[in-house]
Amino acid sequence: MRARCARCHRPTELCVCEGLVPVPSRTRVVLLQHPREARLAICSAWLTRLALQNAELHRGVGFEEHPVVSALARAPGAALLFPGPGSEPASARAVSPPPLLFAIDGTWHQAEKMLRLSPSLAALPRISVDAGRPSGYTGLRAEPGLVHLSTLEAVALALSDLERDPARFEPMISAFQRGVALQLACAKGMRRNPRHRGEGWRTRLPGAQDEPDRAHDAGESEGGVEEPGQDRPRPRHRT
Repeated sequence: MRARCARCHRPTELCVCEGLVPVPSRTRVVLLQHPREARLAICSAWLTRLALQNAELHRGVGFEEHPVVSALARAPGAALLFPGPGSEPASARAVSPPPLLFAIDGTWHQAEKMLRLSPSLAALPRISVDAGRPSGYTGLRAEPGLVHLSTLEAVALALSDLERDPARFEPMISAFQRGVALQLACAKGMRRNPRHRGEGWRTRLPGAQDEPDRAHDAGESEGGVEEPGQDRPRPRHRT
């Protein structure tokens, strides 16, 4: 078994922890991760959680009945980091930043489904960021547009604008970019898919269109979340 970093849970030769010190933020970040994202090699939501002092991670598909997440969604001033019509630029909220910011971690199809199953989250005021550059995922993962971002990049840029302190959140972006570069180099040498974590995840999972609407799946709170890099049972086909 390959030696792994005890913190980022990546193989030691792919560790991105150097220079990554958890930084404070006034806004509490609540990461909501689709279960399939946890199996990706980079797993930017987990890296985001490591990079921020005031962050937590919950995993699931529908969160409407999740006791912690549903309570947080009712908190005064809570907002959702999600682009689109009606969203407000994070820079415009710097004077009165939200005390709590939800961030959805998944493909765009998965994120839309998660919000459809969680109307309380979907109804929150939305905040967006303008990267002005392509995602750091370039070469590793296809995004639907040139300026669509990873979860980590979106959160880092949002906090940079909300707190008017880009330098504080730059190390987490640098760590993410370093992780992508290391993963691409590793995949090139091993000639395998750079997105996934190795042989244990080669079994085909059902496509998003095959996934049932698990409206009553409350997900898992942070304490029950399986950390990236842990040994997991081999996924099975659905019948």
